[in-house]
Amino acid sequence: MAIDQNLMWIWCLLILALTIAYWYLGRPKNLPPGTAGLPIVGFLPFLGESPQKTFKKLGEKFGNIFHFYAGSRLVVVLNDFSAIQEAFVKNAEIFAGRPHDSVLKESSFENQGLISNDGAFWKEHRRFIIRNLKNYGFGKMSFEPLILEEIDQFLKELNKHAGKTYNIKQLLMKSASNNICIMVTGRIFNYNDPQMVKFQTAMKLGEIGLPLFSSAALFPWLSKLPGTNKIFNRQPIRNYSESTIDVTSTIARNVVNEYEDGLQGNYIHAYLTERNSRLKVEENEDIFTETGLYHITRDLLIAGTDTTASTLLFSFFYMTLYPEIQKKVQNEIDSVIGRERQPSYNDRFNMPYTEATILEVHRIVSFVPLSVPHRNVKELTIRGYAIPKNSIIIPNLWAVHHDPNYWGDPETFRPERFIGPDGKFNSSERVIAFSMGKRACVGEPLAAMEMFLYFVSVLKHFTLIPPDGKMPSLATYPGIAARPKFLNICAVAR
Repeated sequence: MAIDQNLMWIWCLLILALTIAYWYLGRPKNLPPGTAGLPIVGFLPFLGESPQKTFKKLGEKFGNIFHFYAGSRLVVVLNDFSAIQEAFVKNAEIFAGRPHDSVLKESSFENQGLISNDGAFWKEHRRFIIRNLKNYGFGKMSFEPLILEEIDQFLKELNKHAGKTYNIKQLLMKSASNNICIMVTGRIFNYNDPQMVKFQTAMKLGEIGLPLFSSAALFPWLSKLPGTNKIFNRQPIRNYSESTIDVTSTIARNVVNEYEDGLQGNYIHAYLTERNSRLKVEENEDIFTETGLYHITRDLLIAGTDTTASTLLFSFFYMTLYPEIQKKVQNEIDSVIGRERQPSYNDRFNMPYTEATILEVHRIVSFVPLSVPHRNVKELTIRGYAIPKNSIIIPNLWAVHHDPNYWGDPETFRPERFIGPDGKFNSSERVIAFSMGKRACVGEPLAAMEMFLYFVSVLKHFTLIPPDGKMPSLATYPGIAARPKFLNICAVAR
């Protein structure tokens, strides 16, 4: 009996030794430098709450292209501007894929959205979205009056709380939602509209932060075991995903019910017209589907709301923290626009300091610090290193924005870095607020216009001071996006 037990232990140790040997020695050849981490879990336990900072430190050790393992999945991190540009611009088609085990697909249904998919589905929808949003004046001057009308309502609501400590996040979310809603649905919602309130409630579930990796997807064999939903913290992610698709589908269905053949007055109607024309040719049309419509509507509404609202909130925090910079911006506003008329997006050409301040907010905040993970759809070589097909590719945008070799003092909020000797605004391609290449955000034109018009409008009418005499915190929730924990401002009427 003792011999049998000893033999069993020998076999167990042998299997363990073979597993460890395979883990550390069975890696693909000619990978970028990096670490395998621990057997089975890889480097996941060491990522920390701010993986972008962890990756920056690893880059100092391994170089600006390195690898690690998330479970058994190979991950390649691009840690500087030139590496990201070489991958996403020079090899754009190859790096435009999305991982099939993305956290964005962590739900009880198949995710048919734009952000989490690739291939023919993603290509055709992206092309269709860009074409149609341009037709509706997306990011063009023809859309400016609609944004300014919404800003008027926003300012009236903000003025009710002038001089008081006020949680402005929900107001920013509601107002930004209306700007994207008018293009997607053709509607503007009252701030107290039940559908608007439900949408904001669903969005709030995401403030906990979506993690960079889905542990359940990385370890599917474990996710079947009892209790793993709690261990992997799957339920909050599923609640967010399912709540947002539920409420945005309701919003979309109301627009669908108003549709008549041939209508193209908003994105949803244009989608249905395109779908109908395709069904006449191919009755098994599988690109423009009804489910796809609801999922893409959700993606557009969430992306068009969260990014703008959170970045504006950070901009207000920085103005509160740096009153001397706020004063310079206000002086420029008073000089160029004055107190009587509304701002125009064209005013930016005469407001270099304001433009520099907004760009500095984008740089230092890095709202999506690691972008959304990519996948290379075929193997290729970058800088002499082999990148195997279907690797998870992570661009560390935060590291680019905080590179001391380029910026000198990256932790300092200093708009002057974007002002040339001639006093003119000098933009920088190294501020990658909306990513780059084929996966660059389709909403950038609208977001840029909103950011300027809201930022200028608020500082034209108000001065931001510490709420309750306390300086705002810049702490964020961990996750794909840098959502602020602190939500209060105090806006004093000028």
